[in-house]
Amino acid sequence: MESVTINEALERFETIWANVECGISIVDAETREILDINPVAVGMFGRSKDDIIGKRCHEVFCPSEEHSCPIMDKNQVVDRSERRFVKSNGEIIPIIKSVAKINYKGRLALLESFTDISNLKKAEEQIRLMQVAERANQAKSEFLSRMSHEMRTPLNAIIGMTKIAESTDEVEKTAYCLATIGQSARHLLGLINDILDMSKIEAGKFELYNASLKVEDVLRKIYNLVVEQTDGKNIKLSIFMDKNAGVEYIGDELRLTQVIMNLMSNAVKFTPNEGEITMTVRETERKRKSSVLRFVVTDTGIGMTKDQVGKLFNAFEQADTSISRRFGGTGLGLAISRSIIDMMGGKMWAESVASKGSTFTFEVELDHAAGAAAEDNTGMEGLRALVVTNDERISEYIMSVTSGCGVAIETAMSAEEMVSLVHTAYYDKNLYDAVFIDFSLRSDDVFRVVKKIRRHTRPGDIVIMASFLAWNRIDERTRNVGVYRFIPLPLLPSSIYRCLRREDAPIGSPKADERAAFDAAPDFSDVSLLYAEDITVNREVFMTLLESTKVKIDSAENGLVAVEKYKENPEKYDMIVMDVHMPEMNGLEATRAIRMAEAENAKTIPIIAMTADVFREDVARCLECGMTDHLGKPMNYDDVVKKISLYAGL
Repeated sequence: MESVTINEALERFETIWANVECGISIVDAETREILDINPVAVGMFGRSKDDIIGKRCHEVFCPSEEHSCPIMDKNQVVDRSERRFVKSNGEIIPIIKSVAKINYKGRLALLESFTDISNLKKAEEQIRLMQVAERANQAKSEFLSRMSHEMRTPLNAIIGMTKIAESTDEVEKTAYCLATIGQSARHLLGLINDILDMSKIEAGKFELYNASLKVEDVLRKIYNLVVEQTDGKNIKLSIFMDKNAGVEYIGDELRLTQVIMNLMSNAVKFTPNEGEITMTVRETERKRKSSVLRFVVTDTGIGMTKDQVGKLFNAFEQADTSISRRFGGTGLGLAISRSIIDMMGGKMWAESVASKGSTFTFEVELDHAAGAAAEDNTGMEGLRALVVTNDERISEYIMSVTSGCGVAIETAMSAEEMVSLVHTAYYDKNLYDAVFIDFSLRSDDVFRVVKKIRRHTRPGDIVIMASFLAWNRIDERTRNVGVYRFIPLPLLPSSIYRCLRREDAPIGSPKADERAAFDAAPDFSDVSLLYAEDITVNREVFMTLLESTKVKIDSAENGLVAVEKYKENPEKYDMIVMDVHMPEMNGLEATRAIRMAEAENAKTIPIIAMTADVFREDVARCLECGMTDHLGKPMNYDDVVKKISLYAGL
């Protein structure tokens, strides 16, 4: 083994110290002062050695990391990490820095080495740019391929249907061809518009044209354009707008509509049958002259992975190339939409879970138009309304929109609950000023229950909540059951206010002042009942008081006669009103006999006790023997009418 003298070792160290390709410094571990530094480090720092020796390390390099030394402050044994330091001329260069503890001249020190990796970083950036360019070229190639397919498809339909129309004399076939040609031409026009918009954006020539606009007008337009598509797929479409967003703004209505329409069309495209799409608009911040509005579109569609979401807003790209094969499209819509929102000074983003749906959100700040004011929500103090829907969001939304307006809102989740509440309001002489019925309760239910409550509401109080599309289909049927008012979807604050103030009542329909002429006596002309009572005067009073209701009444002087009359024709009566204390056979015995006879019939007839026995145990005894309900004597007209209405299903 070669023997090395101290001088030779020092000479070798000096050679390495002076010529190694990385910068080296020795730092006092306790004071953090630089004790020595090699020539390469001096050159890297751009300062003289004398200007560096004796200074604290953070004054020369790693200026933002004082008290953050991995070795001395964070108790690491060795540190090797990528850092940046500032040269004397302010230039920032990337380095790989290594630090280890050493014993230097009897004191604890840190040996630090620096390797300039600027060239490596430049090479990495060049590779990254090349990869980006390659991906962009590939995306544009795929885009051109998609565009070729997307444009040829409608062109083929146009050319083919034109040929068929030219060769036929059949009116129906010609009409079908023209409809298909029109649909294909509109699709082709949409593709061309996307391409032109994208080319303007890339050329920096895309402009916004600001004018006064109302968000409600935009939402109505969007809903009417989309609802036919959603109806075709049985997709539930809901749009809700914060009442605070009802002022007039300054903005580009055409481009705002374009963005929302793109998001809604995508939601329809990617949401399967029986799915759901919801859009909400709310004011997130009100300033003196402007408002920040947030638009959110949520669907229950196919959803996306995190990687797919990352590609969404890139021009000429789609989240997945298989999407174009399955659903069509150019991949430009979202890129154009985000560019428009960026130009408006807003922001757009997306959140999604694969197979569970997506949420697209954008925010824009719009100036208030001159003299802009919130929608008038006055003139409704003291009104009372019932909202009938099995969608809690609708009832909560109407409550939110009318909060602070002095309107009392009640809700019913089913047709049966609505009938009960309307009847109670009628007999309590506290009628609802409006009964909003959600048409999506199912159309058959709507017409059935409207008939049940029509006699217990004033003209014009019943309002159907439905789209224009649905209303056109049911208009004649609703008029046949005495309903001529509807509130069009989407439900918007101004529509709700106008409806409550009855400003929407059509010409020739009963107005608010005419409702006072509403006949309080119900129409029971279709109802037939049997009244069992042994006292003649009581029978006369009962029949006379109910004469105005046109109810058909048969009487029986005791329970035995009542049973016989029932058995003669079980289908004749809709209900029986039964006294309890009667000769021959009392009401309890008669009820048991009727219930036994019913075993042979499918129908169970309501039997209502009418007796002076009104204690709790008396009522319980009546119910135990098979009676349906109980009325006390002396007879109260409103109570009797209420029970007849309830058990006759009116």
